[in-house]
Amino acid sequence: MAVRTTWLRILALGVWFAVTGLGAQDSEASLMNEVQAALESGHLDEALAKARQATGQYPQSSELRQLLGAALFKKGLNGDARAAFRRAIELDAGDPQNYFNLALVDLAEHRYQPAANSLETCVRLDPRNAQAHLLLGRAYHNQNQTLPAIEEFKKALALNSKLPLAHYHLGFAYQSLGDLASALGEYRREMDIHPEFPDAHWLAGNIELKHGDLEAASRSFREAIRLRPQAYQAHYGLARVCLARREYAEAETELGAALRVRPDDTELHYTLARLYQQTGKKDAAEREFAFCAAAHAEEQKKSTGIAGTVPQP
Repeated sequence: MAVRTTWLRILALGVWFAVTGLGAQDSEASLMNEVQAALESGHLDEALAKARQATGQYPQSSELRQLLGAALFKKGLNGDARAAFRRAIELDAGDPQNYFNLALVDLAEHRYQPAANSLETCVRLDPRNAQAHLLLGRAYHNQNQTLPAIEEFKKALALNSKLPLAHYHLGFAYQSLGDLASALGEYRREMDIHPEFPDAHWLAGNIELKHGDLEAASRSFREAIRLRPQAYQAHYGLARVCLARREYAEAETELGAALRVRPDDTELHYTLARLYQQTGKKDAAEREFAFCAAAHAEEQKKSTGIAGTVPQP
């Protein structure tokens, strides 16, 4: 759920802190300021042009390579950004920000092992970088290294107990281990710190629903929907609360809202079919069950190589 937009903001801030106060020559400092100003104002083409000019003028400047990488990354030119950050590392292997920046590019492309390698170096050089520990935990967790991920999330929180998304990711890691009580506690802590983040609300709602606390689950799902009306997971969760309360009309409304976002989701169609069964809408139920059967048959074709799909080894 950590997010690409968040990484871009981190990168911009990180580069700014990395390049200020270095006592560079006035002309080099002026170029850095110009590139940074263009980046912050969203004038990416201008920033990229200035960064390329600056690195041509000062090819040994690691800081200017950082800014060039930032401009390339924001333009979506990840391969070139990666090359710029690697060059920055060659120019200054002792600057942890260079490894952090490189990791952001790899995380954006779901290259979790290279990202972990860079972040391990970053936290070795700068062990008090809470954000780096958080992202290292994410890289580990996405490789199913859940226990090391939990350790990194805890290190991040020890350094900054209010770090956005740290409690959320720790909760998600606990949930993947089946520790729902710890997960729920972390989601609730994230809500206290970051109340406008909807995912923590609907994930908490799922656990509350599983525990039979329908009132709490309803509140969590409704808050997630308020924050993000297109959150189909929250609509689906609220539909299940309504089904448990036998509030069939509202359950149907919520399932409809979820299906408008995810029209091909077989779980949603199956739940709707069961609702129609319970409310005596036989024809509608058969229609939804038929959709599920057809979707399942299509999946079977794909998994067996029928219809031109090569089976996975």
